[in-house]
Amino acid sequence: MSEITTEQIQPAAKPTVISELQKVIRGYLDKHTRISLNGLSKRCTVSEPTLRRIMNGQVKTTPTLTTVVDILSTINKEGNIRTLADMYPGPLAEVLSEGFSIFEAEELDYVYNQKLNEVLKDETSYLIYKLAANRCGLAQSKIRELFGLVGEEKIYNLKKEDLIEEKLERGQVHYHAKIVGFSLDHKLFVKNFKSVANFIKTGTQTGPKTNLYYNFSESVNEQGRREILRLQKEALRKIAKILDDERFAGDIPLFVLSAVDDMDSTGTIPGSVLQ
Repeated sequence: MSEITTEQIQPAAKPTVISELQKVIRGYLDKHTRISLNGLSKRCTVSEPTLRRIMNGQVKTTPTLTTVVDILSTINKEGNIRTLADMYPGPLAEVLSEGFSIFEAEELDYVYNQKLNEVLKDETSYLIYKLAANRCGLAQSKIRELFGLVGEEKIYNLKKEDLIEEKLERGQVHYHAKIVGFSLDHKLFVKNFKSVANFIKTGTQTGPKTNLYYNFSESVNEQGRREILRLQKEALRKIAKILDDERFAGDIPLFVLSAVDDMDSTGTIPGSVLQ
């Protein structure tokens, strides 16, 4: 019997996000031999150079959550984040679960849809769709009140793209989003944050105050940062649970904005965000 030395035993490389994406992409291209890397790039809206760097293992940092979701949702023709995480246990599931951890505990399903992501790059379309995604939908009269003729043009385009459905409710036309729980590219977050923030009422209110707005900043150590992130995530989980609870259903178009960051780092690992 030959002797096996410790030098001959090579431990299996631990799977990483990059190595798992390589397997997914390679498997897809092997199965669809008529589709090139450039063809896949056009389908999933991830640049060909990025896909090539992933395939060659030349990516130094973890790809953005948006890139991961773009690739997996296109290859599997599946936009449900929870379903994608279940399909790829391991590093990919961990990335997806971490990116949507606030909602995972409450079993809320969110979908990444490329067409929706493209259409909602327009600010007015985003605000209209955001309102239409509420339980009570968006009344036609409210569109005229908030957005005028531009709003009517945008709602027409959203219907044309089959993203909005029209219903007669309470004596007038209401519009409802076909994808209620949706996730958009992280690159749109700041613009969308500002768009919604424009609705914050900072003037004098008569009667009990019906809104809340604060802006905190201070220099902290890493432990302080982690503790604030933990508390903020915990609060957002509880808020998400209330918003999803039928007991609290109503017609007040409430919004909650949240962001915690520092003014030093450049944000090298951004991701998909729920907006």
